Amino acid sequence: MKFKHIILSAFVSSIFWSQSHAQSVDDALTFSREDNGGSARMKGMGNPQTALGGDISAINGNPAGLGFFSRSDMSITFDYLGNKNKTSYQGMNSNSKKDNFGVDQAGVVFHFPSSNYRSNSGWLNFNVGISYNKTQNFNNRLTYEGVNNQTTIVNALSDLMANDRVGDFRNDFANSNIVEQFGDSKKGYFPLAKEAADKNQYNDIITRGNRSKTAIAFGSNYDNKFYIGATLGITSFRYEKSAQFIENGWTKSRDEILADNPNSDYADPTKPGYKYTEASYELFDNTGQVAEGSGVDFKLGMIYKPTTDWNIGLTINTPTWMTVKDDSQAYTDVHFYDNDSAKDPFHVYESKNYPGQEDYNMTTPWKFGLGLSKFFSRGLLTADMEYVTYNTMRYSSANYSGGGNYDGINKDIKDLYKNAVNFRVGGEFLFTNILSGRAGFNYFGNPYKGGIDDTNYSGSLGLGIKLTNSLYMDLAVVHQVNSYKQAAYAIAEDFWKAPSPVASIDHKRTSGILTLGAKF
Repeated sequence: MKFKHIILSAFVSSIFWSQSHAQSVDDALTFSREDNGGSARMKGMGNPQTALGGDISAINGNPAGLGFFSRSDMSITFDYLGNKNKTSYQGMNSNSKKDNFGVDQAGVVFHFPSSNYRSNSGWLNFNVGISYNKTQNFNNRLTYEGVNNQTTIVNALSDLMANDRVGDFRNDFANSNIVEQFGDSKKGYFPLAKEAADKNQYNDIITRGNRSKTAIAFGSNYDNKFYIGATLGITSFRYEKSAQFIENGWTKSRDEILADNPNSDYADPTKPGYKYTEASYELFDNTGQVAEGSGVDFKLGMIYKPTTDWNIGLTINTPTWMTVKDDSQAYTDVHFYDNDSAKDPFHVYESKNYPGQEDYNMTTPWKFGLGLSKFFSRGLLTADMEYVTYNTMRYSSANYSGGGNYDGINKDIKDLYKNAVNFRVGGEFLFTNILSGRAGFNYFGNPYKGGIDDTNYSGSLGLGIKLTNSLYMDLAVVHQVNSYKQAAYAIAEDFWKAPSPVASIDHKRTSGILTLGAKF
């Protein structure tokens, strides 16, 4: 039996229990997909930072923008994030939500004018910025349920038995009374759970944690025409995921079992196993993962002013070279009942707990940004494009000793992902010398090949208030929509002659952002 990898699977099929890597193709994207941290001003304009300066966001956006500062500046940004998920699975709609509040950004820029500052020619300053930015927020809860009459999660568990190289899980789950060996033992095991019958399925996935970056950046201004800067970023993240898949259904009849194994004890009324025939069951499949990592990256940025009212910006961001520690566990329980109204099971199977631990290195994509800004007497328009090389994500051994073979998963990454372009556009208008308004749009390119759905975009509105000559406050609201499909569990479709069940998900995130700052 050949196991076919299905992407976006909430069921952690890639774990293969204790014998294989805890990381997956999906994790590579999860741990790589980040956003430049931004102040409420930048977020209100859609977060286009490549061709703008003078904002503390330049530390992580385009460090050349630090050269625009003529005073030192410090600020802190708070974010209230509301997650809402609307799902459709097997014809049934579900909703779930989770909220989160925290510090999104904090930083300071120190302005150091040069001896040429008064002459307004040559190198005019050398500014230094230090910041903390939350670049990913993993907090979310996703639930969906429906009635499946084509497959059972036991198909996926049977696939894991077939791919179990050591045999621990295969030998364990063979005693679950929910699988049986084919008459031709070379074909492996088949579900005793009835595939072609209604089964209630429920999936509950909770994720927690965030990814943050502490950065130090340098920026300089030459002749008010050319700005250059560089950033050293130190990334750290913690990602927790727990998932429970519940399935309620009936086991097969005697004739259905005999069709796959004419000698099955489950089809023999004189054998103890016969009581599991045409029985009601409830299956609980549980998986958990905790991943922690840290890494480093570098960014080079430049901004050129061909005229006083135009900016052209360029950024080059190296991959983040990360070391990750990944701990996982998986176990399955099955309760059997005489009928669907019975309160107490006549038998309970509990699998062993299958822990997994692995340390590995991961390389995230390269990013290249190009931006353009146009200034007017009462405002500005700005846009940038970011090219992200998702198919260059890679895993490697943490100890560089060749202890892990990552060729297969790296090939899957190359086959599954493609390079993508993110696009951002926004503007700012000064209503008065005290009050300004902002709006923006942000489109994230689809990283998947083969027509896999992943639509991701956001719109934003913002206000800026100059409180005093030194103090300011910025507000923004960002609404993001991500529509995609997720396999509830992945099965060997060619073998079972059935598709993996898929949920359609609309994930909406609304952020309320507040920045308080002071110039000194």
